[in-house]
Amino acid sequence: MKSVFEASNTVEAHMVLHLLRQHGLAGRVEGEYLTGAMGDLPVAGLLRVVVEEPDYDAARAVVAAFEAEQPRDSHQPSPPRGPGRLAWAGMGLALGIVVTAAALRIPAVDDGIDHDRDGLPDERLFYSASGQLLRVEIDRNLDHRVDAIVHYERGMAASEEDDDDFDGRFETRLFYRHGNLERSEVDADGDGLAEWRAAYRDGVLDSATVIEPSTGLPLRVEHYRLGRLTQAEQDDDRDGRLDTRLVYGPLGQVTSREPLP
Repeated sequence: MKSVFEASNTVEAHMVLHLLRQHGLAGRVEGEYLTGAMGDLPVAGLLRVVVEEPDYDAARAVVAAFEAEQPRDSHQPSPPRGPGRLAWAGMGLALGIVVTAAALRIPAVDDGIDHDRDGLPDERLFYSASGQLLRVEIDRNLDHRVDAIVHYERGMAASEEDDDDFDGRFETRLFYRHGNLERSEVDADGDGLAEWRAAYRDGVLDSATVIEPSTGLPLRVEHYRLGRLTQAEQDDDRDGRLDTRLVYGPLGQVTSREPLP
């Protein structure tokens, strides 16, 4: 990333960023959180609008036009005294809030990562205007179609949709808590009912359930330890009730089988 504009405040930075996006140029504001930590100290050189290096010349042309339209300090009209000064400041504050709020809702995208070097991005990262990661779109099998989308909240993964058979439909959903995988589900036939559901403890597979599509009841519930299947309960006669328990050995073999009460 390369700096194209040094702003004197957050509102000005987001105004320029918004202007760049109107011209089809991606960028982001850097140093925004540093300005909050600085308090009343000068922020010169800290708050910058940056773009990818290939977009630098085009972005500088947009910024130069913006700067040329701004009045010089020596010609700035003095705000009126007394109550008028307060009104002037209030209008400026209100405008700043509106502009900043609008800017923070405009997503930005970087140029992505080209893993196979074919000139097309295989992984793209989307940011809020404040620089927070919103989502990542990934082409895992390099067929130029997105097959995994990870959504982020406060910098951590919150949920994910995957097309694991690469047929163009996202049948797998994953949900995260504090950045760790908490549960997942697969709707293989696209009927809106997940036939396979899994639960995780601290990101480690704990149990998996196979659902009978016609009834929505479990056909089999599997229990895992350290990624290894240890036991399962299943509905052998398909009457909607789990009736058999299977216990598995360290090599995946069934060591015991017993009816459930």
